[in-house]
Amino acid sequence: MTCPPSLKNKAGFTLTEVMVALVIMMVGLVGLLQAIGIALEHNLRNQQREEAVFLGEKYLNELRGKRFDATFDPYSSPYTPFTVGSGVRGGGTRYTVERTGDKYSADNLTKLLIVTVKWTFKQVEYQNRVTATVSVAPS
Repeated sequence: MTCPPSLKNKAGFTLTEVMVALVIMMVGLVGLLQAIGIALEHNLRNQQREEAVFLGEKYLNELRGKRFDATFDPYSSPYTPFTVGSGVRGGGTRYTVERTGDKYSADNLTKLLIVTVKWTFKQVEYQNRVTATVSVAPS
C-alpha cells in the first residue's frame, strides 16, 4: 500500500514553526507600538510647551507696548489671571496666564514685567515664565 502524495512531501513549515514565528513578530510589534506611544507623548508635550512660550511672548509684548506709567503699578496688580484654550491637537489643553510685575530700580524708572503661563499635562503642572524690563528716561 502506498501513502498519499501529501504525506511524502516534507517541504514547508510545520504548525509549530509558524506559531513561533508569529509570537516573535507579535513581541516586536508590541514593542514598536509602545515606542510610537512614547514618541507621541513627547511630541505633544513639546507642542504644548511651544504654545505656552508663544502665549507668554504674546502677552509680554502686549504689556511692553503700553505706556510706561500704564504697564504696571508694583503696589497694586490690575491684571487678573485668565485662561486660554489650546490650538494643539483639538484644543484639550487650558493655559492660565498670569501677568505681574515689580519695581526693578529704587528710582522707579525701571519695571520688571513677568508673564507666567501654566498648564497641566497628565496630572503634572508645568509653567513657563517670561520676563522683561522696561525703562523710561529720567526727566
